[in-house]
Amino acid sequence: MTTAMVLDKKWKHITVDHTGRRGNPFDFGAGFLNPTGVLNPGLVYNAQSEDYKAFLCSVGYDEKSLHLVTGDNSTCNKRIYQSAVDLNYPSISVSNLRDSYSVTRTLTNVGRPRSIYKAFWSSPVGINVTVSPKILVFNKYGEKVNFTVNFKVSAPSKGYIFGTLTGRRGKLRVSSPLVVRVVSSDSGLLR
Repeated sequence: MTTAMVLDKKWKHITVDHTGRRGNPFDFGAGFLNPTGVLNPGLVYNAQSEDYKAFLCSVGYDEKSLHLVTGDNSTCNKRIYQSAVDLNYPSISVSNLRDSYSVTRTLTNVGRPRSIYKAFWSSPVGINVTVSPKILVFNKYGEKVNFTVNFKVSAPSKGYIFGTLTGRRGKLRVSSPLVVRVVSSDSGLLR
């Protein structure tokens, strides 16, 4: 996912229908698979089966539904995230942003030791995005580093709006879609 591309073979943005409508992450996820990029992703967002179970519990799965999905006797005891956005997943989505919200992710280095990645982003329209830290330093293979993406509403918007977060090291790109939906200030962030 992090090495996917949102450009087609002609290096144009992915379109999704005969009218040439420009696609978005709801149409193509993170983008087209990059077969050579998959072999050297550089960084990954690790998540284990327990993380996905906690995600399912946080979005309202009861034990019966959880058993159907997992095929085991998992329960939701102490297995719930404060918000579904807490899943350490490459796609970052805040579906009910009122004013500001912060999302923390953990990246794991599966590339070269002593790797330095610089963060670049394209903010969704009407949202100020900041990333901290802007530079991630990985001294060894397997090292984990946290970063935080801060979203702040700067202008009203309708529906979902999209951006991209990319970590760069030389020619290597590690990208994540940003998806935000702003709600009126009296609605708040639904958890």
